[in-house]
Amino acid sequence: WSVTPNEAESIMRERVSRRLFEHSGGVAMMCADLAELWGAPVVDAEVAGWLHDYCKELDADEMVARAERMGLPVGAVERQRPVQLLHAPVGAVEVARLGVSATVCRAIERHTVGGAGMELLDRCLYVADAAEPGRRYPGVDELRRLSRSSLHEAVAWSARRTLIRLVER
Repeated sequence: WSVTPNEAESIMRERVSRRLFEHSGGVAMMCADLAELWGAPVVDAEVAGWLHDYCKELDADEMVARAERMGLPVGAVERQRPVQLLHAPVGAVEVARLGVSATVCRAIERHTVGGAGMELLDRCLYVADAAEPGRRYPGVDELRRLSRSSLHEAVAWSARRTLIRLVER
């Protein structure tokens, strides 16, 4: 048994704010499109897109508490930005309990900071989260174009942008 795209959509409709629900729908749509283009399982991509921010709206203290209960690493950096850095791994553990496949959970776990050896679905979700239709920032159109010509280059572009933003802060 696994969660269907319709079930994932319903779960998120009940769980998150309207803004986050709309973002998740955009990510689901784009992730499914990228999966179809690049040969990843489309249903898995849609489920991953819907559920990728399953824990994004937890407050910082609750995020840290859940991560610690789950045995996830919580260092000084994670304590400084727990929602941003822990919502993905915490969400991956939580959606696994709903019956979501290990492949989808891995993509959810990696959707914010990536990781070595990212699989095709991981890369589709990583790029879709950064480039979904509701995103508005300088360069997003370039990322969308790259995602259609080279998923590898799109991941690299997005990772560079994230690192540059972090260094600037």
